[in-house]
Amino acid sequence: MLRRIRWIRIILIAVLVELVLLGIAIPLNGSASGRAILLQAVIPLCVVGTFIGGWWAAQKADGLFVVHGLLVGVVAALIYWGLTWRITLPAAYVLANYLKLVGGAAGGLVAQWLGRTRPKPA
Repeated sequence: MLRRIRWIRIILIAVLVELVLLGIAIPLNGSASGRAILLQAVIPLCVVGTFIGGWWAAQKADGLFVVHGLLVGVVAALIYWGLTWRITLPAAYVLANYLKLVGGAAGGLVAQWLGRTRPKPA
């Protein structure tokens, strides 16, 4: 099973997801109104970001679609944890980090579903 997992693709996509999320979060965190917006937007941003990343990673998977998506969420969450492990975070940030797993797995599930509904080449 481990040989069928495309680890490099998963890691690269998770890094990209985190870079995009940080690219959104860092400028917003610079002001009080931006912090309030970020506190409200962090959960949907993380879920949608890892959903897209999980879907993208699972596109090239030979089976194990949900596993590929879930692993994107796991790696993204570990990256964020590695960056913030010494910082006390608001509960919404902690929840958003856990929901990255759900978003990634859902993206893999959709990739699997879409792969089954496409006509097979003749």
